[in-house]
Amino acid sequence: MLNVQQWETILSDKDVTNEDDLAILQTFYAFEKHQAAASQVGQMLRYKGENKSSALNLKIGRWGAKISKKYNINLTLRDDGGERKWDLFFDGWKENAYFIWRIKADLVKALENLNLIDEMTCLEEIVLKENIGLIEGVGKTVVVNAYERNSKARQLCILHYGLDCSVCELNFEKVYGEIGQGYMHVHHLRPLSSIGVSYEVDPIKDLRPVCPNCHAMLHKKEPPYTIHELRAVIEKNKFDQQK
Repeated sequence: MLNVQQWETILSDKDVTNEDDLAILQTFYAFEKHQAAASQVGQMLRYKGENKSSALNLKIGRWGAKISKKYNINLTLRDDGGERKWDLFFDGWKENAYFIWRIKADLVKALENLNLIDEMTCLEEIVLKENIGLIEGVGKTVVVNAYERNSKARQLCILHYGLDCSVCELNFEKVYGEIGQGYMHVHHLRPLSSIGVSYEVDPIKDLRPVCPNCHAMLHKKEPPYTIHELRAVIEKNKFDQQK
């Protein structure tokens, strides 16, 4: 068991922890109680191949091995004598046909202490997906866009474009007053299938501020509607209603 300070050191150590590793934890973190099946997280992170859980196991195994070697940590052993590397990061148990992983409490605290999890941004970047089945009682009926969680990128996007929705021009502060101050989702213009887990977001070229309603509507098809296309939909609907 590693404590919060030890995890903070490991998460800050670029020799053993990279952006792909952090993306795994950030995706688990976005689930209720920070727990999910490996296959779910593998789907979210768009791992290739049919067995997404095996791909995730491999990545976690490599990360655990690097941590164990550098920090001289003894990993727990399986009945066959092999090392259970995932046990370094997660509590785990079998639930129906799935094996569930939950981030260990001290690791969750370390992520939060290092500001590696932006709670508001995580919630903003939830995109509805109807074709991925989630386990009842384990996850939310959503998929999290892990590529838009960079809070600095969000801030730079808002600083450049302002807090009016790029589609419908809604401004939450103008409508709701103080409680709406500073609130706005941020939408990624590039299809997720075209970028990788370690993709570095350009906040001016790649992101646009959009309200939650327009954000959901942009993702009503795959690839998403463009800002211009959704504006055209709104204008057409207004015209049709005026007939």
